[in-house]
Amino acid sequence: MKISSSNAPRFDPAPAERPKKSSAELMSDSAIYRRTALGQRELLRAPDPSATPALRLLARLNGYTDLRRLIDLAPGDNRQLGKAIEKLFNEGLIELVDLSM
Repeated sequence: MKISSSNAPRFDPAPAERPKKSSAELMSDSAIYRRTALGQRELLRAPDPSATPALRLLARLNGYTDLRRLIDLAPGDNRQLGKAIEKLFNEGLIELVDLSM
């Protein structure tokens, strides 16, 4: 809550809710993800960025490389990739890149 110059309380609107994505949308081979500012902070604070599949994925996301290529780079994480993407996306650590521009 912020106070305006008239000293009357002013409530900021709630942040826009993140759009829900299906597992199929999140796991599309052509999906491109980037870290959010929150995701960047989380990666920098992690004592060992290679400790979990989710952190390893977070470290690889750059906003340019599609999901198929990322899977090819680390096939050992492939089984856990779906859960990792869903977790990172739902926690606001990654976002889909909008290619419609």
